[in-house]
Amino acid sequence: MSDKVAPSQVLLEISRGFSVFTISDKKYFFKHFSIEEMLELEEFEKEQIGIARKSGIKNQTELVKDAMKYGAWTQKEEDQINSLEWTIKSSIKFLEKMNDPIARKSFEDQIHEQKAELHQLRSKKDKISAYSAESLAQQKRLSKMMVNSIFYDESFERKINEDDIVLVGPLVFSKFAELAKKENILRASFLTYFFEVFMSTTNCLDLFKVKFMDLTIFQKGLISYSRSLMQKMQNTKIPDKIYGDPVKMFNYVEVDADEENKSEGMEDIKRKMKARGGELKPEDLLS
Repeated sequence: MSDKVAPSQVLLEISRGFSVFTISDKKYFFKHFSIEEMLELEEFEKEQIGIARKSGIKNQTELVKDAMKYGAWTQKEEDQINSLEWTIKSSIKFLEKMNDPIARKSFEDQIHEQKAELHQLRSKKDKISAYSAESLAQQKRLSKMMVNSIFYDESFERKINEDDIVLVGPLVFSKFAELAKKENILRASFLTYFFEVFMSTTNCLDLFKVKFMDLTIFQKGLISYSRSLMQKMQNTKIPDKIYGDPVKMFNYVEVDADEENKSEGMEDIKRKMKARGGELKPEDLLS
């Protein structure tokens, strides 16, 4: 699926609570998960972990300890994962305050490299815990999700068979990521025929005419991001050059006088970059 999806299409699918795929002239309907269904899936996964543990299957922690014992994994790698997770999270927050394009580009490149390093470490660790109680329970949860969310009809009565799951499953995962992506939700929420109604409503559940537990997780996300965006617009002095762009407005962070006078200002950033030959590490800015 394309990275650029029409906001109106995102809003349509989230609002009606399902997505449609057409493969070889055959339609498949992906029913979006409600809050209640997701909570039930989490409960199911926990039950499956308990069943696996009772049958003697080790958990992730035990498998990682075994790997350390035999040299397949080290404490240094474990600490490195924790360090990278913290650095990346903190760096992204700092990045939101940066306006200098040169410094920002260098910073983004460094974060990208650290994400790649983190992905490599996580992949290695995932292989170690691939047959853990948690991993097996997650596989059963995913299988249950597919069977209970894909149908041949819009009334959600005819569940998909196992042969077609292999065909449609990847499309569902891709659609899930698309509808959960912050940028896509923000652009959809800012469409006039939703945002104006949202700003004037007193009960967000009335927008979808459902009870809280029946809201889909994407509808919940739409409400949540719309509220955050509305509050940002009401309580922040947003520059004219980004006003009207929901993503930029949402990410915008006001810089107060104290922030501007900190030693880690743009001039300091440029000096560090020059000293490093144009490179800058995120951790340099987090002290």
